[in-house]
Amino acid sequence: MSHPVLRFSALSTKRARLFIALALCTALVGCSGGARSSLPSTGSAGSLPAGKAHATFRIDVPKQAATATLRSPRYVSPATTQLAIDIEQGGVPIAGYPVTVGLTPTSNGCTSTLASTNCQLTVALGPGSYTATLTTEDASSTPLSSAQSIAFTITAGTNNVISIVLSGIPHAFQIASAAQAVVGSGSSGLTLYGSAAQPLTVVALDADGNLIVGSGSPTYRASLESGSGWSASTPSTTAPNTIAITPPGTNGSVATFSVTASYSDATCSQSGAVCTATFTIKDDLQMLFVAQNVGNTVTEYAPPYTGTPTTISNGVSTPQGMALDAADDLFVADLGSTTDWVTEYASPYTGSPTTITNGVNGPERLEFDAAGNLFVPNSSGNTITEYVPPFTGTPTTISNGINMPNAVVFDSSGDLFAANCGSNCGVSGGTVTEYAPPYTGTPTTTISSGVNGPFALVLDSAGNLFVANATGNTITEYAPPYTGTPTTISSGVNNPWALVFDGSGNLFVANCGAGCLGNGTGNGSVTEYAPPYTGTPTTITSGVSLPDALVLDHAGNLFVSNLFAGTSGTVTEYAPPYTGTPTTITNGMNRPDALLITP
Repeated sequence: MSHPVLRFSALSTKRARLFIALALCTALVGCSGGARSSLPSTGSAGSLPAGKAHATFRIDVPKQAATATLRSPRYVSPATTQLAIDIEQGGVPIAGYPVTVGLTPTSNGCTSTLASTNCQLTVALGPGSYTATLTTEDASSTPLSSAQSIAFTITAGTNNVISIVLSGIPHAFQIASAAQAVVGSGSSGLTLYGSAAQPLTVVALDADGNLIVGSGSPTYRASLESGSGWSASTPSTTAPNTIAITPPGTNGSVATFSVTASYSDATCSQSGAVCTATFTIKDDLQMLFVAQNVGNTVTEYAPPYTGTPTTISNGVSTPQGMALDAADDLFVADLGSTTDWVTEYASPYTGSPTTITNGVNGPERLEFDAAGNLFVPNSSGNTITEYVPPFTGTPTTISNGINMPNAVVFDSSGDLFAANCGSNCGVSGGTVTEYAPPYTGTPTTTISSGVNGPFALVLDSAGNLFVANATGNTITEYAPPYTGTPTTISSGVNNPWALVFDGSGNLFVANCGAGCLGNGTGNGSVTEYAPPYTGTPTTITSGVSLPDALVLDHAGNLFVSNLFAGTSGTVTEYAPPYTGTPTTITNGMNRPDALLITP
């Protein structure tokens, strides 16, 4: 599929220059009992492996009191000597688990008081959401309670503590999910993305906020109180506190569920006991937008994305980049035959747009800051223009240090980073410049070490900057303040055009490959790197053909735009772990060049 003439006439002048220049350049833990590990050390956090964060399980085991015969409820069997902890992420088991934590006063990592034995286990996990399954056992590893699940999240740079107690009077409920497609909590409200059933874990908490687990824990039941088309499963004996919620698949549908905890004794009659709770949940179907570079359209797809799209064509011309503001207005960067512009469309996007022309000259990937201001990198004008709502006024122009900008990104403090491909774009050089608000002064930092044809930028949760160097066939990673020698990622990297992180900190790279040198041939690949990113990547090639954009939805599904797949290009969708056969979107495709998915 070689269409070099069509490609050069359809794509931006800047990209054509990049392709031509590149073409010219190339011409000149210990094991015990099988899979289970015993706990090597619980009292010390130790040093962290690269890309990991600490999580500490703190377990309280109340001691039998002299008045134990009168105590109600009594949850902890005297035979309980250990707790098995298994951990998975997105349904995938984590290597090295389960581990067994001793719960006796003499166990490693445990301390004893008159009232209880307190034990802890500190583990190293990458940032992200997880599910731990807990089973109390006797000294012979015989289970004394059914496996119970708890959802927890690891955040880099924070003290991640999961507090557990093996007895207690319920005071509240934790209703949560480690599924990527579920966001929020039972107390603040949940959003379920997509139309597939998703698991929720329900755990009772005592008055101190400890999660109540063990043989005295209740059974749970969820009932639909309001909402249409929703349903909840009954927990199984193997997952006694996991409830699957099935949404109706209707965007914006809201339901209220009640959760009831049932005990085998008189726990719920105890003073202060709380045995019922309610939560709300919303169904959100994310819409996919695709900029059709040759078709002069933007196509909008509803899940499952393979049907007929809504076509946006009014004012669209060789679209380069897209962005959504807080009001869900769609902004598109357009290249005209003599002048360029940015078009703004209010939902449902098919009406006449508002057109922004002042200062626009070769617009590329669009970005909004936290305040809702629009930033446009103008590759032909060597500027970045900033527009405040309603966006039609005179922009603020950033030009100091700007040289053929491709992309911009903001860090958590509001600093602006710009990828400058430079006057020798596609052959060598380029910089990344950092600007503090209001951005118009001299850049605070100019990064050149390792930069070679920068085409995409992304920041991880720790503020590290990643640069896709299309000419250098590398990804370079810079730690704040970004002036040191970068870490270089090169394994599997081949003309990288797009970068994206998933919720667990894994990095995905669109390698447009040799085909992006201008001949329109070759396939390229998408590579996935786990922290610290320098190892051998997982490589995705099925359905991939000159990938130039990536996006992830809230369920962790990866979308790839394949510029030269077939006759008109495709978008391929990969479900985790991404190695299977993709879903292929072909309807309405005409050289897809940018992707956007609704929040």
